[in-house]
Amino acid sequence: MTTPFKVVYTVQERPKRNLWLRVGTAFVNRDGSLTVRLDALPLSGTLIIRDPDPKESVSQESVPLTPVPHVSELPRERALSSA
Repeated sequence: MTTPFKVVYTVQERPKRNLWLRVGTAFVNRDGSLTVRLDALPLSGTLIIRDPDPKESVSQESVPLTPVPHVSELPRERALSSA
């Protein structure tokens, strides 16, 4: 079964073991083409687009139980005066 999205990687060649870096997501369009959204640009210029690995899916343990507040919801600190 294919998923509606794919994971985009680039590979950095290392002496002992290559490093696979996730750099974005690709979405499968109705006509089978891909829309690719990159979070980083690979230095090599090569992208590898694959189906997501089920072992790397987000587990419930990694999702915070409480929502993270937006920066506008955080209390403002007052600058300490030197006087």
